[in-house]
Amino acid sequence: MPSAGSSSPLNVEIGKVRCPGRTVQVSVVNGSSQAEDYAILTDGSISVADRIPAGATRRSTVNVKEDRTTTVAVTWRNLPVKSVDRHANCVRRTSDQTLPHTGPDSGMIVARVATGIAVMLTGVIIFWYGRQWPRRHGKMFDR
Repeated sequence: MPSAGSSSPLNVEIGKVRCPGRTVQVSVVNGSSQAEDYAILTDGSISVADRIPAGATRRSTVNVKEDRTTTVAVTWRNLPVKSVDRHANCVRRTSDQTLPHTGPDSGMIVARVATGIAVMLTGVIIFWYGRQWPRRHGKMFDR
């Protein structure tokens, strides 16, 4: 297939896949002195067909399929200007993400241990004082 190569007046940048929408941003810059027609294709099907004025920049967003490699291409006069493959893996993230924190914080564990010790000390004091308090040496009611 012939290529437009460096003879194309269009400058094309195709971005990475953005999650969670599985979108790819395509930026087309017209460097010529006249309006030009171009098309953005995803897997061979036209997603965007547009005309760009001279010296203008257009940003378009195309959707790609999940868990599948999609070819995103820009053509000018039915000649490919730039083509890249993009793979969307938005549902199942790879190892670059860590698991969410689900357990108690270490401060919470320390607070619970301190509360348990305080309850035990309070129980020991009440038990000790309960054994000491009712003792009397004299009779309660004198007759």
